[in-house]
Amino acid sequence: MNTHKIPFLLIFLLLFSCISDEKKESNNDYRAKSIRDDYQKELDLLNQRIKKSPNDIKSIIRRGNLELNHYEFADAFADAALAYRLDSNNFEARLLYATAILNRPGRAENDKRIAQGHFAQLLIQKPEDLKAIVGYANTYALLQDFDNARVWINKALSIDPNHIDAFILKGSIYKVLYNALKEDPDSQSLSKAYLDTAVSTYSYITQIDPEFHAAYMHLGLLFEQRRDSICLDHYLSAVQLQPENLQYKYALAYAHGEFGHEREAIRIYEEMIQQDENFFEAYCQTAQILQFKYQQLDSALYYYSKVVKKDPSHLDAFVNMGIAYQDMGDVTNALKNYARALAIKPEERNPMTSLMQFEEHQKMARERAEQLKNNL
Repeated sequence: MNTHKIPFLLIFLLLFSCISDEKKESNNDYRAKSIRDDYQKELDLLNQRIKKSPNDIKSIIRRGNLELNHYEFADAFADAALAYRLDSNNFEARLLYATAILNRPGRAENDKRIAQGHFAQLLIQKPEDLKAIVGYANTYALLQDFDNARVWINKALSIDPNHIDAFILKGSIYKVLYNALKEDPDSQSLSKAYLDTAVSTYSYITQIDPEFHAAYMHLGLLFEQRRDSICLDHYLSAVQLQPENLQYKYALAYAHGEFGHEREAIRIYEEMIQQDENFFEAYCQTAQILQFKYQQLDSALYYYSKVVKKDPSHLDAFVNMGIAYQDMGDVTNALKNYARALAIKPEERNPMTSLMQFEEHQKMARERAEQLKNNL
């Protein structure tokens, strides 16, 4: 039997050890809601100010930075462009604009160099501005010039040895370098050194700021790549800090499944479904566990049906449904689902599925369908 599992990509410590788990969950839920409410209140206030004074550049910049910090990248770029048009000599407006360019949806390759030019001009104005320094380093990293990126990261850390943004970028660079070399048999020692440096960097971030949830996620991913179950502790910490973050919960559940805790994985997936019934990957992973671990094919098919109802181009679900029906001896429905898998066009695939994975999965469906037809 082919076990066909989907790695869902995406992209933190127990805080209250002296109180009960129930109380911790309650406090974290309250904190998450409070952060959301504070964001909305500040956004509403800024919207009112800008409505009254459309050229209030300070409020526009403040709103753009607020949106940037809450991952509203399209809105942040719109405000950044507006502020820069109002006053291209304003340091904060240009800083926001350069940063928003790098984060805007549909960023083009040339945007990296455009942003780099803006950061360079900012550093002429203020050579020791940490945001500009790290932004400049980031442009080098995005352009794969890691040597220059590290030069500017080190400059930032010479000014502030605990500057978190500099450490985040440093950790990201070593993650990229590790991933680039991990499959090369001749570079294993160097790859391991990059991985160790990335781990130590993100670990140091959690010491500087124990509530910086993204650092725990990075640690979880790195330890999971090492096949080290300590990743579960880091994912759990991330979830405790961001209890409503479905991507974090997904990472925790997926890792539980990878390390043999399938029932706990299913429990978390069910919790995610209760939180958001449209998060169909939770249905898909539950189905895969039921199918390939417990051979509960009817239950698996029930969950897959929910997946394809929400995403009619979910290749993996159709392939796995075909396998389930094939194992049940239902050739007609097996062939039907393989055909539906093969009808999906590359451009219609799940954005989390690479073209290589897509082609491999369709090849599996084609081979299985041909084998069934030959046996008729």
